[in-house]
Amino acid sequence: MKKLILFALITAIFFNTVNVLGQCVPNSSITTPGIFPDSATGLNSAVVGQAYNQVIQVRVPTDTVVVIAGSPQTVTINSITVLSFSNLPPGLTYTCTPSNCIFPGGTNGCVEISGTPTTAGNFVLNAILETNGTFIIFPITRQDTVDYYNINVSPATGLAGNTKFGFNIEQNSPNPFNENTNIDFTVPSKSNIGFRVYNLLGKEVYNNVFEASAGRNTISFDAKELNVGVYMYSLTLGATTLTKRMIISRR
Repeated sequence: MKKLILFALITAIFFNTVNVLGQCVPNSSITTPGIFPDSATGLNSAVVGQAYNQVIQVRVPTDTVVVIAGSPQTVTINSITVLSFSNLPPGLTYTCTPSNCIFPGGTNGCVEISGTPTTAGNFVLNAILETNGTFIIFPITRQDTVDYYNINVSPATGLAGNTKFGFNIEQNSPNPFNENTNIDFTVPSKSNIGFRVYNLLGKEVYNNVFEASAGRNTISFDAKELNVGVYMYSLTLGATTLTKRMIISRR
């Protein structure tokens, strides 16, 4: 019996650890309340059969103004909860940090969408948010819908079928990293590859074009000029863009 209890405990710890490691990292440098990227920047596009990752950063305000009995009143925000996140492309799922998708007022959190899409199309996402607040001593609850995000999933390009190599990008290594990291990728033929790096507000912080040989290639990226934080990097070949996340740490 003791062995069974110990095994169950180890199993629970293992799966909880995997879940935590798979979650996004809130960007604590964001101090302006809101959701990032905003509706103007939008979410990254995806391609059928290729790994996808998109992080949405959230900064919850400490209060807001609500009209009560015909006049505007300041309401303290206790928390905002993601009740549901629907109409994701098939093959994609989402996780939150905190894992219960409850973001306390005045804190930073994030939602990570990841997986491998299986169906092409334009998918308009639908997130139901519940805001819990307090006016003087009275609790106030309100639900809102965020429906301005979409993920456009393109059909598979078929490049991989023409050669032993397809267009693929690997996770940078090391990650997190201090100043330098390597990004390995493959292309089906000699090509010009666009390489871009964005911060989590969607601002482009690096842009370059590399001439890649057929097969496996490596980009050595120097991030000494960038601040500590989470960034998205992308490689573009023709109409296809692959995106992943990297973390800069000075530890």
